[in-house]
Amino acid sequence: MSAGIKHANFTIKRFLPASPERVFRAFATPEAKASWFAGPAEWKKAPHELDFRVGGRETVAGGSPEGPLHRFEGVYENIVPNERIVYTYKMFMDDLHMSVSLATFEFNAHMSGTELIFTEQVAFLDDRDSVESRREGTESLLKNLAEYLHIDNRDCEILSSRIFSAPRSKVFAAWSNPAHLANWWGPKGFTNSFHEFDFTPGGYWRFVMHGPDGTDYPNESQFVVIEPNQKIVVHHQSQPRFHITATFSDVGENTLLDFRMTFDSAETRAKIEKIVVPANEENFDRLEVELTNMK
Repeated sequence: MSAGIKHANFTIKRFLPASPERVFRAFATPEAKASWFAGPAEWKKAPHELDFRVGGRETVAGGSPEGPLHRFEGVYENIVPNERIVYTYKMFMDDLHMSVSLATFEFNAHMSGTELIFTEQVAFLDDRDSVESRREGTESLLKNLAEYLHIDNRDCEILSSRIFSAPRSKVFAAWSNPAHLANWWGPKGFTNSFHEFDFTPGGYWRFVMHGPDGTDYPNESQFVVIEPNQKIVVHHQSQPRFHITATFSDVGENTLLDFRMTFDSAETRAKIEKIVVPANEENFDRLEVELTNMK
């Protein structure tokens, strides 16, 4: 190893509740990439340039108004649509050449989204940069990407919200305890038969909803994220497929429940919106009754 040069490798894994195709488009489309890759809105910035093809180049520069200008210069070495992006890049601080890197993004399809794996091999040419700061910067960019994907999902989403007269722990218990959940899940007049309920990340929830006319509706879902008293993410794997994201927030001594359904496409959302929106309100009505009956 040459004197003054430091080498480092690191990997970051993230789960994103969006298909590999949608995540890949966030990298491949110039307008999308510029919206999450160029840094905070308050930064001073140079124009973002993206030529997304093997051999194509990408440049972006920015920094706080009082600080130095950080510049990224990349070259795409390998692109497999929806699967892999490999590129080399240099980082500069003003005119100082800070580092040279080989970086790879891998997009692994998951039944409930995409496992994104980022791997970087970096040679630091100046001691004012470090693997800790590089990792922190990459984490910030991936957070921006997740927020962009959420915004980009708006045409595919249905959001229903209500404030319940109960503390968060009680509302969460109405979801996490199958004895309670079976009592209120579904629109007015429906009943449920639960066959499997594994309330853990990766666990399955299999049940049959019985309609008021006697029709049975088999359902299979998988829990993706569980944050006690804060968030539940469920992937509904039966048709039509969608994600449910339930978030629980304090409103004084009451609880705001945001119930977000994210469909595979805006077309699917549009087809069933007139059914789902009133059905969600009936579901909330039944939850209110269950909370009243819970000791």
